[in-house]
Amino acid sequence: MKTAILKKTRTRTETVGRVDEQIYRVGIAVVGACSLAIGVWATIALVSGMAASGGPGALIADWFRAVIGS
Repeated sequence: MKTAILKKTRTRTETVGRVDEQIYRVGIAVVGACSLAIGVWATIALVSGMAASGGPGALIADWFRAVIGS
């Protein structure tokens, strides 16, 4: 009796995983850049608001007046 040995070869492609990883990295970079831009914009707006109102104390007082409505 003869025994036949069959050899199966499996191939795997890693390019899909690498493309997904690159898309993930680009997405994280875009979210980070947008967050940075929003943070810089908010800081500039706060500083210009303080300059326009006469300082931090006046800014806080004007903010409370705007919220209360007086």
